[in-house]
Amino acid sequence: MNDGDTIGRDRSVSAVMAVYNPDLPLFRKAVSSVLEQSIPVLELVVVNDGGCEDFRGALPEDERIRVFSKLNEGVAKTRNHAISHCRGEYIAFLDQDDFWYPDKLSEQMAMIPPGEPCMAISMVDVVDASDRVIQKKTGIAQESYLHKISKGEVNQGLADDNFIYSSTPLIHRAIFREIGGFDADTQPHDDWEMYLRIALSGYPVYCYSAKALSVWRIHDGNESHKRRAMLESRCRVAEKTLLSVTTPEIKRIFQTNMSLDYIDIDALLYRDRQYRQFRTSTRRHFPNMLKMYMKSGRADHFAQEYRKRWRETFLKLFRRYLFSFYFDLMK
Repeated sequence: MNDGDTIGRDRSVSAVMAVYNPDLPLFRKAVSSVLEQSIPVLELVVVNDGGCEDFRGALPEDERIRVFSKLNEGVAKTRNHAISHCRGEYIAFLDQDDFWYPDKLSEQMAMIPPGEPCMAISMVDVVDASDRVIQKKTGIAQESYLHKISKGEVNQGLADDNFIYSSTPLIHRAIFREIGGFDADTQPHDDWEMYLRIALSGYPVYCYSAKALSVWRIHDGNESHKRRAMLESRCRVAEKTLLSVTTPEIKRIFQTNMSLDYIDIDALLYRDRQYRQFRTSTRRHFPNMLKMYMKSGRADHFAQEYRKRWRETFLKLFRRYLFSFYFDLMK
């Protein structure tokens, strides 16, 4: 990091955008939403992750825009590359097809004590490719956010699941010097792993809840549609976090949820009609799922949701296991 560059830039914000062959109209909207913030950003750092360079022609003439290119390595290393070039005190992230509302940064900055290393987060609206708000998905996203922060236990809520969308956080740059950058080995949950590291390291997390400040766009290209990759990376995040976390409640949350995630991965074998492999993998993972339920002693704010998920998972697993024998015989 270039610490000397921040002298005289107190409370300044560097916006970061990792790009790879973006849809140009959506990219223009994302860029405009940064440059038209009610409090001006110091800079917009755009890093091309080995894609074509056509997006440069879609950028407006603005001296605050700084563009870098690198070999294709994935979003985690691209964000780290961008952070290394940032000069602002705070860093805000925006995906290439999302956008911010005009008061996003001003509302978040108003929450933060001057100079405090911290993270500020907020809610999102979920929209389609035509910018229409998808009411049901928005309601689910915002309800989850408010539920996770309602008890003042952000660490427990974040351990239970990632409720922070990647275009919402504002993070003090000193935090990255202290705890490191995004971990490419945990993609596509590298953002969740980073938020966990920040929160569990004791940095304050300020949660804005008056309204959505960012927009998350859902379309066929979203990473979250890749079910197996998402589940496997959730388990990698849990396994990594368990190596360092010391709080018993947080450990139990990760251990119990991970036991169900492995069963959900097994269910994909059933979906793909790999019935014998499904049964073999299930026999390996089910004992731990049962043990976690019987002995974990969870009493955190999200234990009720865990128990409900466990019962639903068990019933589905029981039915699938029995049907798998029948389907094998019918081949």
